Amino acid sequence: VQKGKHAGGAGGIYYTVTQVREDGEEYDEETLESIAKRRAVIKDSWDFFRMVCSLLRDRRKYDEVFRRMQLDPVYPYLNSMTGLNDPGDDMAMGGNSGADKPLTQMHREEYDDMSNSQIALDLVKRAEFALPSLVEICKALAGSLGMEEVGVGPVKDASAALRKAEKKYEGDVLKVTDFCRALLVVKDFPTLLALLELARDSFGPLIRRVKLSTLKSDRNAKPGGYRDCIINLELKEHICEIQIHLWPMWVVCGVDGFRHYRHCLEYSTDTFGDPFEALAGLDRKTMAELIVMAEEAVADMPLETLEWYHEKFILDYFAETGLFLHHGLNEWAETTLRALIKLRCQSPDIGPDHHETITLYKYLEQALRAQKKVHEADEVAEKIFRNKQMQKTEAVEAEKSLWDQFILEPFESIVDPNKKEREEEERIKKEVRASKKAWRKIRNDRFKFLDGTD
Repeated sequence: VQKGKHAGGAGGIYYTVTQVREDGEEYDEETLESIAKRRAVIKDSWDFFRMVCSLLRDRRKYDEVFRRMQLDPVYPYLNSMTGLNDPGDDMAMGGNSGADKPLTQMHREEYDDMSNSQIALDLVKRAEFALPSLVEICKALAGSLGMEEVGVGPVKDASAALRKAEKKYEGDVLKVTDFCRALLVVKDFPTLLALLELARDSFGPLIRRVKLSTLKSDRNAKPGGYRDCIINLELKEHICEIQIHLWPMWVVCGVDGFRHYRHCLEYSTDTFGDPFEALAGLDRKTMAELIVMAEEAVADMPLETLEWYHEKFILDYFAETGLFLHHGLNEWAETTLRALIKLRCQSPDIGPDHHETITLYKYLEQALRAQKKVHEADEVAEKIFRNKQMQKTEAVEAEKSLWDQFILEPFESIVDPNKKEREEEERIKKEVRASKKAWRKIRNDRFKFLDGTD
C-alpha cells in the first residue's frame, strides 16, 4: 500500500490549512497574526502529544525490564527483604504520603526563629560540608564492587529544595533529604545485594534509611515506572542520599530518567495506559491540523528510507499513527504500522517478541479490523496470543528452576481448611530459601571479598 497525500480522498486532510481567497487579495496583518497563533498552538499540541507517547513508551520499557529482572534467581531473596524506615509510598499498602516521611533533617533550636528560606540555605551549607565524606564513601563502594556509573553532587540549591518541600512535604524543608546526593549504577541484583551487605558492614551505624519498596513485586513503581534503591546516611550531622540504580533500568533513559519521572508526575501519565487516549475529545479540525504538523515533522525522513536506529523519527511516525487511527485514516495507519513493525524486528535490541513490537501489532490489529480485513487481523491476533503464552511459560520455567533445588515434601493428606494459604506460604518460603542459596553461590563466586569486611 502506498501512503500518499492524495490517495483515496485523504487529501481532504489539508482542508484546515488551505485558505481560499481571490487572486491578488492579501491577508491583513490581523489575519496573519491569527494564523501564526493558531499554528503555534497546534505545534505545542503536537509536541505535547509526542512527549506523552515518549513517556508511555519508556514506562512500558521500564515495566518490561522489571518483569525480566524478576527472573533473576536472587530476586525472591531480595523481594523478601524489608528496608529500614521504609513504609513505601503506596498508601493502599500501608505506605506514607510525602508529608508523613519518617526521615527528616535534624531540627535545630535556631530554626525556630528562621524562615523556610533561611533554613534551606543553612541546610545547603551543611550539605556542602558533608559532601567530601559522601565522596569518600562512594569511592570506597565503587572501588570494591565496580560500578557501571558513579556521580556525586552537585548539592541541591535552596530554591529547588523549597519547591520540592512545597510539592511533596507540605512545605516542610526538613523532609528534603537529598541536598547532598550521589548516584551509583550497579550491574544487577546480585551487585545490589553485595552493596547492601558492604554498606551495612562498612558504615552501618551511619545508615538512617534503606528504601527498597519500589523494587518489591507487590509495590508500585515511581511515577513513570522507574524503580531503584535509596540509602540515606548521616554524615557531619546532615542526612545525605545515595541513589542506587540498576543498569537495565538506567539504560532506558540514562541521565534523562529524572526528567521522565518529573514529567510523568506533572502530567499524571500513569492514569492512562494508551498514549492515544490523550487525543480523546479533539475535534476533526484540530486532529487534521495535528496530522499536517506530524507530516512536517517526518518530512525529512520518508517512511521508506527509515532505518531501525532512527529513534526520533520512529517516535514521530508512531505518534502520527495515533492521529491516523483517531481520524479514521486506517489505511495510512496500517501502512505506517507495518513499516514500524519491520524496523522493530530488525533492531538487535528489540526484535519480534519485544513488548514494543507486540504493542505495534495490537494497533495494527485495530487498523485492520476497522478496514474489515478480518483474516489479516486474526493472523495478527494469533501472534499477540502466542507472545502472551510464551511470557507465561518463561515465568513458570524460572520458578521451576528454583523449586528444582529442593525435594518437595510428601503430600499431606490431613484435611486443612487453610490448606491453600499454607501451601502458598510454604511455596514462598521455599522459593526464598532457594533464592538465598543461589545468592550464596554467586556471592562466593563474585564477591568473595565480602567475607573480609566483618
